[in-house]
Amino acid sequence: MSLLRLVEALGMHRLEQNITFDNDVGVVPLFTVTGDVLVSVIPVVVTDVTSAAAGLIRLGVVGNTDAMIVDSLSTNLDARGIWVDQTPDFEIEPFERIRRYIITDGNNIILTLSAQIDAGALRFYCFWSPLSTTGKVEVS
Repeated sequence: MSLLRLVEALGMHRLEQNITFDNDVGVVPLFTVTGDVLVSVIPVVVTDVTSAAAGLIRLGVVGNTDAMIVDSLSTNLDARGIWVDQTPDFEIEPFERIRRYIITDGNNIILTLSAQIDAGALRFYCFWSPLSTTGKVEVS
């Protein structure tokens, strides 16, 4: 059984968000959360991330910006990397290192950039299940 079919069989949904940096700074919205949900986010580096200012990048929610991944040096995000913790791994990541989170209403999933990120691209896979009757995740 494929991972996607297994996820669907478990009642999970899959979303994908692609971000291409172009001199970005501050907050980059990824996913909008309503209700209460169970979430796993898997960022994959599509192209090398570059930053003349050597900016830091973190993944979290509004109000807790490093809840999922603490500050990572943006220039360490190289193509084909899997970024689930401060130091991305190249091309392979043990499944048990993928974390799950319970997120409540209004805590949208965001990237926070400490300095200008000049270029590069990330793909975010979001697997989620509703916990409350209003639980939902959408691409921002």
